[in-house]
Amino acid sequence: MALLAAFLLVGTTGHDPWRGADLRHFFAVWQVLQGEWLLPSALIDGTVPAAGPLYYWVAALLGLLLEPLGLALHDATRFASPLLLLCTLLSLGAAALPWCGKPWQAGAMLVGLGTLGWVLDAHQHQALLASAAAIGLALAAVSRREAQPAKAWIAACIAMAAGFLAQGFALLLVLSIPWLATWPWPRIEAARRLSLLMATALIFALPAIWFVTVWRTAEGEAWFALQAPQLSQEFIASNLDDAWRDAAWVAWPLWLLALWPLRRAVNGDGSNLRLLAVAWAMIAMGLVVVTAWPPSNPSDLLILLPPLTLLATERLRRMPSGARAAFSWFSAATVLSLVVFAGLSWSAWNLDWPPGLARHMVRVAPEFEMSGSLWRLGAATAVLLTWFVLAVTTPPSPLRPAIHWALGVTLAWVVLVLLLEPWFEHTRNLRPIVEQMQGTLRERAPSCVSVPGREADVRAALVYFGGIPATLEDGCPVRFARLRGQQPLPSDGSVLWSMTRGQGKRLEYWLLLDNERARPTHD
Repeated sequence: MALLAAFLLVGTTGHDPWRGADLRHFFAVWQVLQGEWLLPSALIDGTVPAAGPLYYWVAALLGLLLEPLGLALHDATRFASPLLLLCTLLSLGAAALPWCGKPWQAGAMLVGLGTLGWVLDAHQHQALLASAAAIGLALAAVSRREAQPAKAWIAACIAMAAGFLAQGFALLLVLSIPWLATWPWPRIEAARRLSLLMATALIFALPAIWFVTVWRTAEGEAWFALQAPQLSQEFIASNLDDAWRDAAWVAWPLWLLALWPLRRAVNGDGSNLRLLAVAWAMIAMGLVVVTAWPPSNPSDLLILLPPLTLLATERLRRMPSGARAAFSWFSAATVLSLVVFAGLSWSAWNLDWPPGLARHMVRVAPEFEMSGSLWRLGAATAVLLTWFVLAVTTPPSPLRPAIHWALGVTLAWVVLVLLLEPWFEHTRNLRPIVEQMQGTLRERAPSCVSVPGREADVRAALVYFGGIPATLEDGCPVRFARLRGQQPLPSDGSVLWSMTRGQGKRLEYWLLLDNERARPTHD
């Protein structure tokens, strides 16, 4: 439990929403708290993918509960991510118990905890964590199909309803597989079937009511249009290529374990064919969702991790002792590589060594100064020594490789947070930039400022940090622009405010322009 708490809590609070997914998804949560609880407009204007509102509801509820306790609103809502990951891991443990037996329910949680794909997304706002939780619950339902058919069916129906509210129609393709696999009718007495039907109808009532209510609005029609897959050959080929490339690290080490060749298996043949088939079918259907639905980014692959975790756990259970020992050493080498990277990054800023990395970091953020360097280095060293002691003193057991991997990834994450969080806070936090813009914007654009659609996180920062009305539509007296490298200045507006970030190839110009396109024309 201490390991789980350390991984889920370290790095989750204490910083503003960072540029990118963290800020964009938080903006949708903020819209829910402003009254857009039915369907935040961020889900249809391109700020975030056209997912469902479930994650944003959970995050908003946590914000209402935890902000009065002294947490910043964005810190309170960000707890939705570790909470949903915890639900996913608990569901995977429940699924592994009848499949792999004791103590592998803990093994599945440890293997899942050590997956690199969770490391960043579990500590920022990320709506796909709700999708992963629904998939984990569906896998737990399939594993109980024989022992508790009625409860398994109810759990599968809850997973289907939650999946639809989490990601819309796309996730139903993945969840339909475990849902059909738990069909209980042949194993349920006739007297209980009516009550089971009523419970099923009640479960599906919430998403049905939400969909009908949303469908009657203009926003709902736009959301429904965005649910359609992109079936062009070029789009699918491009997304599939991105998926294979990103899966190498997002699903690490799950794919390595799931495909580990076994010349000699132990602990039986591991042939629960139904669960095996369901897991692989969900992965295949998940790839269909990843490749046919926009957008394409590494986080899309999070929906593949729950079934991959079960397959990796089963493979690890069947490994002979020599292969398990090899995986333990391999995990130690991987963790040390991450720690060395963090250490070199710290050294580049504080000691200008290695010189190549130091020059690169200066180009990205020439004005950055590391604060608290010595105590951070001392704390990171203590964490590294703790990892070494715990790894050496872990008693021999079948779970030892999983313990080593989860322990290493967790403590490596703690080291990365200790050494590199100031760097990310400086390069990814937009609050200081918004504060510099505020004077110009309040004077020249009290009504609104136009922001390009590709800069939706800047719009979110202007609204949340500065209280400045910002829109992704081009009709305001002032517009924002960000230019890279040698891009020419726009010719249709004078510069009202500017700043630069980075150096060399990383040089960026951040501009506020008088929006001549928004001026009324006179004959």
